[in-house]
Amino acid sequence: MTSRASHAARLRSLGLPEGLIDFLIRQGPSGASPVRAVPLEGDASDRKYVRLIVEGRGEGDQGSYVLMQLSNPWVPKGSRQELPFVNVARHLSEKGIPVPRVFFDASEEGFVLLEDVGDVTLESHLERESLRERRRRYESAVEILVQMQSEASTASSLPCYALSYSFDAETFFRELCFFREHALEGLWGHAISTDGRTELEEHFRQLCTEIAEYPKVFTHRDYHARNLMVQADRLALLDFQDARLGPITYDLASLLRDSYVCLAAEEQETLIGHYRELAQRAGLPCPDPDEFQRAFLRTGLQRNLKAIGTFAYQAVVKGVDRYLPSIPNTVDSVRVAFESDAELAPFRRALQPFVEGL
Repeated sequence: MTSRASHAARLRSLGLPEGLIDFLIRQGPSGASPVRAVPLEGDASDRKYVRLIVEGRGEGDQGSYVLMQLSNPWVPKGSRQELPFVNVARHLSEKGIPVPRVFFDASEEGFVLLEDVGDVTLESHLERESLRERRRRYESAVEILVQMQSEASTASSLPCYALSYSFDAETFFRELCFFREHALEGLWGHAISTDGRTELEEHFRQLCTEIAEYPKVFTHRDYHARNLMVQADRLALLDFQDARLGPITYDLASLLRDSYVCLAAEEQETLIGHYRELAQRAGLPCPDPDEFQRAFLRTGLQRNLKAIGTFAYQAVVKGVDRYLPSIPNTVDSVRVAFESDAELAPFRRALQPFVEGL
């Protein structure tokens, strides 16, 4: 069997589509050995990831790729002819935002071949670094965020799905009902009375109606330390397929009120100041300091409650418990938001019987 034929046979044994096999053979060095496959830990979705390594090459260099395997082949629907991940990746890349290159789109067969941006998340990188390095990395993340909000909020060469829809009050409200169902009632087992549910939903609606009215920009939706990859002096973004227009403070609150990395209050204040300076320079619709702080706290509150609901759902419904250790940090962020805004006191009282730590 020739080298090319044996290479192709090995790739077929991995279940790869023929078009992707042809691509990998063309891209490989002359006489390259078959590709080795290394499973990677995925995210909270049903997607799976595999690192494909050309034998004799190091992981993370030009001889390695990441294969994203979809839970089901992508089926084009109406105006959405592309997998959202591929569509948004092209848009962000055109705007100069650091995202993995899409080498081969076989999403209709259930696969996408991506640039390998390594294994080092911002979260894991900071575990062994100094406070000075942490500040430097977070300043970089804030700078990328401002660039993304400024540049990616406008059209590129082809339509970007993220610019065609936005967060609204009903979306935010559904996320908080999801939190009630899967965290309060599911994970923690509370039996909430009809009156208690009505009271909670009134507070949910009031919060969601307000934050839906804040100025909107391109929003990553999961801009946090596990979706920022560290490569030397570069940060790369992952998990942006659910991007949409959203409140200007949403991604900043996601980053600074992260469930996975706890930043001290003074660190948050410094980074908020850095953001505001850059945002104003970029011409973004940045509210005055008091309004901005209110928006930051309230979008962060909604975001953190939504995250707790997601973690609870993963544990109770999906049987995935690796997110449970992040719940106490997230509850702390909820408590701080309540403590920082006296107007939220009735909402806090309504939640206290069901959430330990408030």
